[in-house]
Amino acid sequence: MTVLFMEANAWFWESLVFAGIDQVAVETVTAVFGTVDIVARGRAAGETCPDCGQLSVRVHDAYQRRLRDLPLGGQRVVIHLRIRGFICGSSSCPRRTFAERFSQLTTPYARFTTRLNCALERIGLELAGRAGARLAAQLGIAAGRMTLLRRVMALPDPVFTTPRVLGVDDFATKRGHTYATVITDE
Repeated sequence: MTVLFMEANAWFWESLVFAGIDQVAVETVTAVFGTVDIVARGRAAGETCPDCGQLSVRVHDAYQRRLRDLPLGGQRVVIHLRIRGFICGSSSCPRRTFAERFSQLTTPYARFTTRLNCALERIGLELAGRAGARLAAQLGIAAGRMTLLRRVMALPDPVFTTPRVLGVDDFATKRGHTYATVITDE
């Protein structure tokens, strides 16, 4: 069932979408044509400068970021997050202005929440390109094959241990003409 238009209580959605994330306060929630739009802002009165560590409460400006999150009940979730820019009060600090950070929710410059990014990484690792994009679409996540592949390529390389036992097997794929070798650990 698709909800055409609905406004919901912010406290309900705050506990549902932002469970365990205490940095964000929900202002309004609107569900229109299969998309849940959540307008949110930071709770903190100020932010510490990433360079000098001094707390600043002087707001320089504000802008809005659109973040996609995991779907809820078949509805796509878009978070409109209000980010404040602060002025560093330390005269010795090289950074004059800096933006509010939400480390529990997302990374700087990201368009996805950390939860959605982890889900895309898992889908990409298991199914990769087109098959992963089809599964993501069935789960209500709009992600193309290249998005999944970029998530997988951005992951750190796995750490391999040095094998203690090495198995070598030579075999012919075409009798007398083509040979292949398989090397296994253990």
